[in-house]
Amino acid sequence: MNIKNKLSICVALGCIAFALVGCGRTAVNAQGNQMTQKVKVSVEKNYFLYEDLPELSIDKNADSENIKSIINKLPILADYLEIKDAKIENSDIGVGLVLEYDEIYDKAKQLKLSENPLYHSPYFNTFKFNNSMLLMLENEYISYIKTVVNIPKEYVEGTEEKIVDVISRESLLQKNINFEYMKENRSYYNELVEFNNAIYADRLFYNRIRLGSDEETLIQRNGDPDKREEKDDLESIYTYGDENSYTLFKLTPKNNGSGEQEVSAIVVHPSKEDINGGELLYNLGLLPNENEYLKKVQVTDYLGDPVFEIADADYYRISSDISDYLYFIYSEDGEVIEYGICKWIIPVN
Repeated sequence: MNIKNKLSICVALGCIAFALVGCGRTAVNAQGNQMTQKVKVSVEKNYFLYEDLPELSIDKNADSENIKSIINKLPILADYLEIKDAKIENSDIGVGLVLEYDEIYDKAKQLKLSENPLYHSPYFNTFKFNNSMLLMLENEYISYIKTVVNIPKEYVEGTEEKIVDVISRESLLQKNINFEYMKENRSYYNELVEFNNAIYADRLFYNRIRLGSDEETLIQRNGDPDKREEKDDLESIYTYGDENSYTLFKLTPKNNGSGEQEVSAIVVHPSKEDINGGELLYNLGLLPNENEYLKKVQVTDYLGDPVFEIADADYYRISSDISDYLYFIYSEDGEVIEYGICKWIIPVN
């Protein structure tokens, strides 16, 4: 697929993505023409349904087994984690819910990563955020959720024996999450949960360049490009590498009227011998076998079903924005011949 045509498809999908949270605008391409594409939208949801919220109610005096049975109704943070203990605690900052997990080495090692797969997990942080938010939504007395993960001895060398993370009600309020309105309004509930029903965006960068990085940082990190294209002062394309294997950065104006450009897409075209921008995939714990292209079956086994499918490309939402996506383009043989991340372009009324 031609790169410029593929990047234009981002425009068409933008409003479809926003339709999940109530967008009613029509997407247009760079020439202002309406675009239509046959899109398959996955109906599979990886989050807790609004109507089932009462099932998350936890009595203040509940024992560990009772709490664990409730937690097990929520999306699992990672396939190789098992909940070990759960309890209510009182501290200086209020009433907390402590969830302790064991990381099961025999399951984790099946991913065949040289490091602990938890440090590369695409969904651990986003699912943890959503689960914590929902537990505090249904249980108003809970001030914070503390998640503790016990790291197996095989992964401990050079790292901590435990991962401890706390998400407080106060921190969610500072993110403008309105618990009261969320409880009363199904659409608002779905919007907030959908936002983090996505791959953790902080995992996705190439040489520290991510969506939203500015042009100066791009040059500082990567040097001058092998090829540079300009389009009406509205778009710049920096390409590193040649036509056989390259990484491309698309820069477009920031949405603040400043005229400054930011990275709105990173496109990687690998070869079997040189995966080029493979850091994007390595950070997710997803890499091809040596001297092979990554396979579609490897992608779907690891990341699950895509949100969108267009022709030969699959799209997965990432958590930086409701309209940001990770995509994979496949050959007829199911090999990944291109992948990247991009922002959809949504017109402003």
